[in-house]
Amino acid sequence: MPKLPIGDISPCVIIWDYEGAGQMHIGPYLGTVSLRMTDSVSDVQEEGYGDAPVDGVFAGTVVELDIPMARSTLNQLEATIGYVGMGSLSGKVLTLKNMAGCDMYANAKQIVIAPICNNVPNPLPETWTLLYKCHPYREFELTWDRAGQRIHMVKFKVFPNQESGYCGEYGTEGMVSGSTAIEGICA
Repeated sequence: MPKLPIGDISPCVIIWDYEGAGQMHIGPYLGTVSLRMTDSVSDVQEEGYGDAPVDGVFAGTVVELDIPMARSTLNQLEATIGYVGMGSLSGKVLTLKNMAGCDMYANAKQIVIAPICNNVPNPLPETWTLLYKCHPYREFELTWDRAGQRIHMVKFKVFPNQESGYCGEYGTEGMVSGSTAIEGICA
């Protein structure tokens, strides 16, 4: 039976700033880590066909990554929901700030997603997913009740790469051999 190199089912480890100095595991998480890619299509119409399109034109692709972070440290939250001016950490206090009019692409970093088995990342880069330009943004609702666990939903906007040789690319499913190894994920 054929099988995707990334596997069919597994939890994963998420590495933020994969090739940078600030490399960090984003997690643990609780729930589904979700990578969505949606093509926008504009219909071409002719009066004689009514509402039925006679053709379609690709109008861009939107890619987003959702990570439901659970039991996060303040350092992890500062690096995600407080990233580059979105907040600040002082001692044991994370202050979240309003954001308006700030560009995201200039501060976007790589993310690598690797499947894990028994808390060990798959060592084969061909099983990893690489996203070139990602910037976090916030969309979470904290709850207090007797049975629910608090989750900080961290979302990443994934931008098409604008660098030479990668122009318009979002990333890859699978990476080449010799990629930087992913170390254990247990803290």
